[in-house]
Amino acid sequence: MFEEPFRWMEAISTRHSYVREKLQKARPVLSVPYDEGAVIFGFAPQSGKIFEIYDRIALGGLGHPADIERLRMTLLDMAHVEGFSRSAQDVTIARLLQFGIAPALKQNFEEVQRAPYLVQLLLAELNNEGVAEFYRLSYDGYWETFRKGTVIVGDRKVQEHIQKEIEKTDFASLKLNQALKKGLCLWEEGCKLDDSGEYKAGDESDSEEPDEAPSTLKDAFGQWTLEAAVLNKNTGRKRLYRALDTKEIDALKEVALK
Repeated sequence: MFEEPFRWMEAISTRHSYVREKLQKARPVLSVPYDEGAVIFGFAPQSGKIFEIYDRIALGGLGHPADIERLRMTLLDMAHVEGFSRSAQDVTIARLLQFGIAPALKQNFEEVQRAPYLVQLLLAELNNEGVAEFYRLSYDGYWETFRKGTVIVGDRKVQEHIQKEIEKTDFASLKLNQALKKGLCLWEEGCKLDDSGEYKAGDESDSEEPDEAPSTLKDAFGQWTLEAAVLNKNTGRKRLYRALDTKEIDALKEVALK
């Protein structure tokens, strides 16, 4: 394989196409700041979208559940080893990505004899100054940093559209429920875009291959589960992560569907 570089390049291109096709219909996971920290959320048919990695780090994922779980456990182990061998302040997303999981993902993707990870990850963190930071990690190990929030979704055009809308909105000045409501509106907007970034024409139910995943907030709340968690800098505790409970989700549902 390595004696024929063009064959290797073709294999890598095929792997990119394969993974993107598998992730194409995945629904968005968003994370944005709010006035007391950061919130991360997404809908799923079963739990497995939003996780705690460390005291001040949250993870959101889309793709194959087994791959998400494998990478979650890797990050979890790395974070606790880092915290034990150094200090809790040294456990940052940047270190976990740069010196750990990103190189491993890149190596896995470029070894064409191995199955690639079918996954995209979003990580949110409140740094030691209490400032929210957001990271997007792709299946090939490439990662990006954001300050105003970010999104992961299977379709690149939709991802770019939602990211632009996030950049336009001052989420950091909003209360939690306000930030969540605006974020849910962006989630619904992203589900209504086609693969060219334009709004879908007509009713999806009229298409030959209807999309079984919900594309409106009403359908999403009815068919799937909203998973959401916050990183709150004003808890007064070392652990800043907290998952929203059922009562908070129900209250948010009433506000979002008005």
